[in-house]
Amino acid sequence: MAQSFYPRVSLITESGEHVRYVPGPLAEALVRQGSASAPAAGKVRSVTLAPMRAQRIGDASSVSTLGVRFHRWVRLNESASRIIEHHPRCTYE
Repeated sequence: MAQSFYPRVSLITESGEHVRYVPGPLAEALVRQGSASAPAAGKVRSVTLAPMRAQRIGDASSVSTLGVRFHRWVRLNESASRIIEHHPRCTYE
């Protein structure tokens, strides 16, 4: 029998800290993929994220008031148009 998820599900780290709320279908996909675990019984209100194995690729940057930007506006030279240039690391697949 498939588990049912609330429309808004809480993501919890392995240490028990709340990360954010996500839609139920996204939480269900995380559990199905193995990136998170959910309680076995009842309707799921929160999921626990699996331990991450990511390694830091550089020094931590200072936190800005707007957070980390993954794009910037670039004004074209010969017109009044602007384009969005994405940071290369946000387009990795």
